[in-house]
Amino acid sequence: MLFRPLATGVMVMPNQHSLLSPSSSERWLHCPRSARLCEGMADTTSSYASEGTEAHALCEHLLLQALGRNTTDPRPQFKQYSNEMQEAAEGYVQYVMEQVADFRAQGIEPAVYVEQRLDLRAFIPDCMGTSDAIVVGGDTVIVVDFKFGNLPVPATSTQLRIYSLGVCELLSCLYDFTRVRTVIFQPRLGTVDEAEITKDELYAWANDVLTPIAQLAYEGKGEFECGDWCRFCRARNQCRTLAEHQLSLAQYDFKQPPLLTDDEIASILTQVDALVSWASGIKDYALQAALAGTRFPGWKVVEGRANRRYVNDQAVAEKVIADGKNPYEQKLLGITAMEKLLGKKHFAELLAGLVERPQGKPVLVTEDDKRPEINTAQNDFNE
Repeated sequence: MLFRPLATGVMVMPNQHSLLSPSSSERWLHCPRSARLCEGMADTTSSYASEGTEAHALCEHLLLQALGRNTTDPRPQFKQYSNEMQEAAEGYVQYVMEQVADFRAQGIEPAVYVEQRLDLRAFIPDCMGTSDAIVVGGDTVIVVDFKFGNLPVPATSTQLRIYSLGVCELLSCLYDFTRVRTVIFQPRLGTVDEAEITKDELYAWANDVLTPIAQLAYEGKGEFECGDWCRFCRARNQCRTLAEHQLSLAQYDFKQPPLLTDDEIASILTQVDALVSWASGIKDYALQAALAGTRFPGWKVVEGRANRRYVNDQAVAEKVIADGKNPYEQKLLGITAMEKLLGKKHFAELLAGLVERPQGKPVLVTEDDKRPEINTAQNDFNE
């Protein structure tokens, strides 16, 4: 079995991001002009992103360990390590090793590549990528991507397709595979999404869709187009196309919903979450710009409300105790904190029968949501 990463012949600095990164491909494939529009805009790293980086590092370490390769434990350097992260990484390693075992059961000794650098420049200008895990044997190559977030990502995502193209370019000269299986391992959602495409179909998509649009985006050409992909666009708070799209809802009079037809209300519901998110983003952007010195006509920055707080908790406690009173209250840990204290498995065993999930508050969602529909007043009447 091969474990040693292949060199791509390209020197890439750590954390280098191309203009057309695979992770943002869903956006620039739909909205080519957004690539150059976002160029140079600050990309702030959230705590969720840094947590994901640590989780990936742990996955790499544990997988290399399972494969019998030398590796250094990264956990002492982590700032957001948790039992949840450990269990997620262990589940990922178990899944990859199961693929290895499946090949062996067929009499095939597979090759495994971990955190393999990929040269994607044959399809996208100045683009590189890294695949979390690749398992290849017989006529199939499996491309596995670990996601530690809560937003569902399908195995048919453009990011994973682009990685698969890089894998094909890198390994086709060594292995005679014709099928590509893409996998999104997403432990926080409890899902492992798999999809399959032939190598010929993958290259056809690259030639017909990916490369032509990538070239347009690289040259700053094409069209602006709004959609779900705007969510993580760095220009979303200043984008005129998105603003015009969101403000088109102003044609409705929200103060008089009885005057709207059911079809009109349904149309609004499909857009209202995006509208609220966009408006909130505009407010956040305007506040930061105002703090930096921008003057928006008719607006000013003031000090918001703030709750009182103790300057020194210990000093307050000592004063109250000296006054003959108890300054502390005793409270049972919440379920999430208790599960973290005990560990998920021990929590389930120790508190079996003592934890319940009450009926959730009714929520209006689209019909493609997988949750079963609850009985409404109209349903009860019909019955």
